[in-house]
Amino acid sequence: MKRILQINIIALMMLLFLSPVNALNDGAYLISRSTSYVNPLTGKTEDGGENIALGDSMVGNIVEGQLLLEQTGGKYYITVGLGLASNVSNVRFKVMTSSGAMSSVSATKTGSSSANGDTVNHYRIQVSSLDIYISPIMYVSPMGRDVQFFIKPNISSAISGTGVYNSQMIPQSQAPTTSTENQSSTTTQSSTPKAQEETTPKAVENTEASQATVGIITKESLMENATGLSNHLVNSKGKVDTKLKLTTKNIKKKNQKEQKASSHYSLWVIGVLGVIVVGGVVYVKKIKK
Repeated sequence: MKRILQINIIALMMLLFLSPVNALNDGAYLISRSTSYVNPLTGKTEDGGENIALGDSMVGNIVEGQLLLEQTGGKYYITVGLGLASNVSNVRFKVMTSSGAMSSVSATKTGSSSANGDTVNHYRIQVSSLDIYISPIMYVSPMGRDVQFFIKPNISSAISGTGVYNSQMIPQSQAPTTSTENQSSTTTQSSTPKAQEETTPKAVENTEASQATVGIITKESLMENATGLSNHLVNSKGKVDTKLKLTTKNIKKKNQKEQKASSHYSLWVIGVLGVIVVGGVVYVKKIKK
């Protein structure tokens, strides 16, 4: 009797261990993730980088807080959001098993969102198991080289929904929505058809135009950085008079002098014309006589 009881207990334990702990029904789920710049199995970087602290910080910021898991007919698809799109290019993916075997996988760009003032591109890959590490590789322009890191999906955190992602299983208009860890993310509908082709993202230009600030215009601001200009008046001979500074008082005096000179000149012209007219009249009278 005891032997039968022991056999039953052992069989029950075997069934417990053989049954998948995180068995999910077919559908779309949001799952959390953990990231690492170094290979979690070796403790070393794959791209030769030495500043691990900086790498971990960059990776934590570039990867969207939640991944999209899609399960259908025993097949698994995971969509990863990678930000800072304006600074990266030539994105590709590898998958590493728990034993350390690494292989390249094709990725499809399914859409994009925005976070931290930049574009977050979404890449969908097919995986054969959920107990894997996703290893993106991308060229980072400011660093001038490829960077490789690791993402570990947390399947136990799965909740139904699609978040900022476009599910290939559930139409976007019918997909249930849930809040994501990254509250600053906003969804941008993808114009790519459902039958996607493998793509490589291109750098996104920052089109925000800077606005000019207009201040108070003063004489000092107008004269600032001016060259070849004099701060004195020009005399009647057409030369700069260093004794006459460019002030309102001197300008008024100069204008008054010019007005007087102009008035005297006008009187002189009128006098000359008068003499000519009178002389002409006298001359005509003499001829008639």
